[in-house]
Amino acid sequence: MKKIMVIEDEVFMREELVLILQKASYKTTCLTDFEHPVEQIMQTVPDLVLLDLNLPGLSGFQICQMLREKSTVPILVLTSRDQMKDELTALELGADEYLTKPCHKERLLA
Repeated sequence: MKKIMVIEDEVFMREELVLILQKASYKTTCLTDFEHPVEQIMQTVPDLVLLDLNLPGLSGFQICQMLREKSTVPILVLTSRDQMKDELTALELGADEYLTKPCHKERLLA
């Protein structure tokens, strides 16, 4: 079973994402302590990181860049930021895909 780490600070959104992913037979873990996110991700060894950009502490951009320096784990950015410059920045920093919220669950799962 593939493991997805959800990095989302908004509780309702995080719970909704976990529910969608678990119904699709994915194992999920969530990052809720944003003190040392990259270390926590590396310890969890997920098959995919689902990453929001607007986070407390380090931004999703910073986490993406730091994670990419240490790992090749796929990173899917899921954010409400819909500006092309944000998408390009995330992709340049190493994200593999960029989706804006809200998105259809079918698109997320694809």
